[in-house]
Amino acid sequence: MNSPSQWASAGFLVLAVILTALFTVENDDDGGLISGRVLVADAAFPVALVALPSGGLRYGERLTGAVREVDATGRLLAKAVATVTVSTGGQRGLLGLAIDQAGRTFAAWTGTDRRLVVGQVAPGPERMVWLGPPSTDLANGGHLVVAPDGRLVVGIGDLQDPPSVKDPTTPNGKLLAFDPDGPPDQRPTVLSSGWNNPFAFAYTPGGQLWVADNAPGRRPERLARGDTGGDPPAAVTELDGRSAPSSVAALDDGRLVVCGFVSRRLDLYRVGGTAARRGRRPLAEDCATSVVILADGRLAYADESTVRVLD
Repeated sequence: MNSPSQWASAGFLVLAVILTALFTVENDDDGGLISGRVLVADAAFPVALVALPSGGLRYGERLTGAVREVDATGRLLAKAVATVTVSTGGQRGLLGLAIDQAGRTFAAWTGTDRRLVVGQVAPGPERMVWLGPPSTDLANGGHLVVAPDGRLVVGIGDLQDPPSVKDPTTPNGKLLAFDPDGPPDQRPTVLSSGWNNPFAFAYTPGGQLWVADNAPGRRPERLARGDTGGDPPAAVTELDGRSAPSSVAALDDGRLVVCGFVSRRLDLYRVGGTAARRGRRPLAEDCATSVVILADGRLAYADESTVRVLD
């Protein structure tokens, strides 16, 4: 199997052509809804889209705990890849998926005891990797990615206890990395701290970790580096309005796409140094829960009931 970096690099050339066409649409003020082609209709709250080297994708159903697969032809497989038992209510459920270079699928979810856990869910039987903190109704985090060095990275929100974010002994408001083959009681490494709810983050091809940070009340939503080793730096940019960023995908080291649960926008941001600039018009206006770059360079994204692709 080719590594994710190998098949992703091939997709970036295709993606450059796609984005050229998208910018032509972006400058056409026709006032219509910008939307991709429907890939999966009547999906059950799809979250955590993850691309497959074969050209398909996997996603989680937040409220059922099922991990579903769409093959390279766009067909939704009838049988779930795996199913975990989740507790729901508030922002609980199946929250994150990640696939490593060995083809193992990992998930983050709130279990029946309402603790946030991470485990390997396929292939083979379910295996616990990390037993996390008790969940809360809001700001649990739970997004999951595989780092360039092979570790798993999970984002944990402030768990509705902002003062604990400053405590280095708690997981609150931190990006944590841990060994996918370690014991469930392993102590993760803190990659950065000081976050409100780092649910949306991704690595660029060059290994930079970028986070779109949710924030309650009047605190600003931030787009910043997440691999600083301590508190996040001053915001690269404050997201316009209240977008509630739910997902980030990196097109390359200088371009990110951010999906907003509240704004419903899929926005392109150009990042570099200490500044970021958002495109004048969104790439799509019906993104809410997740976005991912497929193996052929297309963008797949989802709202609460539909998975779409930008051709």
